[in-house]
Amino acid sequence: MKPFARSVRTRIGQVRSERGQSLALFGLTCLVLCGAVAMSVDVGRYVWARTQMQAAVDASALAAAQSMPNQTDAESKANEYWLDNSGFIQSQGQNVTFSVTYPPGNKAIRVGATAEIPTFFARIFGLNHWDVSAEGDAEAQVLDISVVLDISGSMCWDNWLDVESGTAWIGPGNPTVNLTQPIPAASSSPVWIYVDDASVFKSSSSSFNRNTFGYNSSTPYYNYSIGGRKGTLMIDNEIFTIRNGSSYVDTSANRIQVYRAQNNNHLGTSTSQSAHAVGAALWANRTGTGCEYAAPSSAGPYEPYDGMVSAANYFTTLFNPSYDKIGVAQYSSEAALEEYLSSSFTGVRAAINAMDPPGGSTNIAHGLAVGRQILDGTGKRSNAVRVLVLLTDGIANNYCGSSSYSPSSYNSTSCSEHSSTSYGVSHALAEAQRAADGDIIIFTIGLGSGVDDSFLQDIADIGEGAYYFSPTTAELDDAFQAIAEQTHIALVR
Repeated sequence: MKPFARSVRTRIGQVRSERGQSLALFGLTCLVLCGAVAMSVDVGRYVWARTQMQAAVDASALAAAQSMPNQTDAESKANEYWLDNSGFIQSQGQNVTFSVTYPPGNKAIRVGATAEIPTFFARIFGLNHWDVSAEGDAEAQVLDISVVLDISGSMCWDNWLDVESGTAWIGPGNPTVNLTQPIPAASSSPVWIYVDDASVFKSSSSSFNRNTFGYNSSTPYYNYSIGGRKGTLMIDNEIFTIRNGSSYVDTSANRIQVYRAQNNNHLGTSTSQSAHAVGAALWANRTGTGCEYAAPSSAGPYEPYDGMVSAANYFTTLFNPSYDKIGVAQYSSEAALEEYLSSSFTGVRAAINAMDPPGGSTNIAHGLAVGRQILDGTGKRSNAVRVLVLLTDGIANNYCGSSSYSPSSYNSTSCSEHSSTSYGVSHALAEAQRAADGDIIIFTIGLGSGVDDSFLQDIADIGEGAYYFSPTTAELDDAFQAIAEQTHIALVR
């Protein structure tokens, strides 16, 4: 019996010993787990601080680069963006530093920051703080920019219209002829209307007719066909035609007999009878292919053309001639190179201001081609980012060469131009791809309600740029500024 009792006591002692060992192991495990949890809190603070610091430094560098090479403005912008984006660093960090330096480069800026982030639990292991640092470099890129501007006939339609199926523009006489009696909205047709001088519509003097309404003929206006229709007049937005016959231009009573609510034969739309007040001007057809034939003077006004010219001039002020170059092309039925790449922005603006008055169709394909030729031509630089900015207020309805696209048709500023929307579009997309293959970034601007948004977006997508829609000329400055901001800077580290 005694050996058995000794064996029981031995096993009981072993159990008690194992229980003691387990308790010790459990305590050690808890200590390790608590330490790990504690360290994870401090490590999380470090990771968050490091992430926020890098983001804040990058944002500061990108913002500051837009002000380069003005270092004073750049440093102010860098500090502003640092404070706006480093809240955790500012509130939790110690010995925070922020620096702005200017390494060698094209308009380069370097932003750096350091901070000590205090620890909570890691102090147990003798680690009182984390050292956090970050740097970000950005540079405002050297740019070669080709600005390609639409000068087609519709670029004056806010002022003057093409109302015939041929090439005729309607505008006020010089001097103007005005109503002396109102025209009610509802009346018979034809109807007599009363003016301050009916004789201008009966003149047989070619020089007088040329100076007054811009057609060089001795045939009286009431019987002269311009653009396929005789004696066309417009009062406000209603189109009239003078009844053919000398007796219907009554110079003794200063009255003319007209048919009301005639069609706009260019657009294929009708006009409506409406009321017209005393003093309303009578507009008459002028021969020619451009808006200058309709305007009171060669200087216009031409809208939205004038607004486009103003906005394009503003665009040039957003760049620095010490680094950047700009060239200019215009296009309508075909394109023309107005200025090669130049750092003389005064000369660039002079070229923009000297463009032809609006007139003709819209050959976007040739516009893109000449814009590409500018970037590949005189003044091209190997270290520059190549940018083409194309503006239009219409659709691509002209193209060069044959209906089947051939690059050779777009290798010069001359163009055997033809009219077709489908081929105009397909050729333009092919020229956009050709430019993109040459490392040209394409931005497009659509002005007004007559543009094809999806087509202009497709061109921008091909060129890896962006499309901006400008409902009126009032928004053009914003579109040009957005393009300038996108092209100015790059985060290089």
